[in-house]
Amino acid sequence: MIKYSNLTPRACEALVGLTEMRGMQLDVLADFMNVGRTQVYDLANRLLTANTVNLLEMVQRGPKWVVPTREAAGWVLGWRPGDWQPRPNFATHCRAVAKTRVALGACATGQWISDRIMRHEHPGPGRYPYDGLLLRGDHRPVAVKVDTSRHLTGAELARRLNTVVRQAHHDECAEILYVCDGYLTPDYVATVARQTLPDIPDLALRVTRLDKLTSIDRLRPRRDAHARDGVRRRATGATH
Repeated sequence: MIKYSNLTPRACEALVGLTEMRGMQLDVLADFMNVGRTQVYDLANRLLTANTVNLLEMVQRGPKWVVPTREAAGWVLGWRPGDWQPRPNFATHCRAVAKTRVALGACATGQWISDRIMRHEHPGPGRYPYDGLLLRGDHRPVAVKVDTSRHLTGAELARRLNTVVRQAHHDECAEILYVCDGYLTPDYVATVARQTLPDIPDLALRVTRLDKLTSIDRLRPRRDAHARDGVRRRATGATH
């Protein structure tokens, strides 16, 4: 059972972000929350004593994972999700997506809609075609696809790009941001895109590498850790 009295506003904020992303490694959570190593361990311990996260788990090389319990994830989301665990292959992808979100400066719930939420709102077979929607104020959203594939043929990439474009057009996105963090290079993705994608004048495609995004992020002034609103508002619009 969740010990709600142990949840400070900062702990709630961390729990919301963790649930939206399914889980994060401690170093990524520290960047997400804009805190240091000691503070992120204190935050993880507070979440643990509140029975909102599982025991920290080592999945692959690097820091341990912080993953919300099913009960806590359901409290945040407003529905009961599946019991998620960071398996090695998918953990690599989840880490890259969370790092992309941090690099884009979209840590607040009102700046990002995760694929977990989009798939719940638009159920269908398989995963959502991209990993998140970047919300840019009053502008149309940006579809963010993070590709961590270790091998992909040109035909497979063409099918993936077309699926992403169809969904982004349906979601009324202004742009697709395709982030490479694996086998694919931005030049190769751009070449396949030019050869295979339909002409949609109102939908732009931008391709970059994750390491380039993160290097740009390091040059930005850090956001005010206290200037966050509505962290306990769920994607459904409900409050607790």
